[in-house]
Amino acid sequence: MNKYAKEQAAIIAQAAISAGYRAFIAESGHYGFYTDAKGSRIVSFQCDGFHDSISGNYKTSNPAKTGTGWRISDDFSKDNLVAYFEQFPPRWATGDATWEYTTLDQHQDTYQASSKYSEVTA
Repeated sequence: MNKYAKEQAAIIAQAAISAGYRAFIAESGHYGFYTDAKGSRIVSFQCDGFHDSISGNYKTSNPAKTGTGWRISDDFSKDNLVAYFEQFPPRWATGDATWEYTTLDQHQDTYQASSKYSEVTA
């Protein structure tokens, strides 16, 4: 992945930490997520220089129909990180399915082996 993507991911992780969150970056360096101290939910970010995005994550009773997340924005402003964390998935994404936010433990159980996330410290 290009240098810009890794630098951008590091900037987002540091902004999340300064906003009071815990931040994690994948071994590849261009994507990660942040969570609160409890790990109650995660917000993912991906940087590739062309289609940077920040996304909410959820689990549903029918992920094949609803997916597992939604794109919130492509604006990584530090001022918006709290607002992104407080977002609810849109109705078009979840439909009538029962949903819950993806927790830190759930995300790690699913993706840690392939992404090899490391927690970023200030």
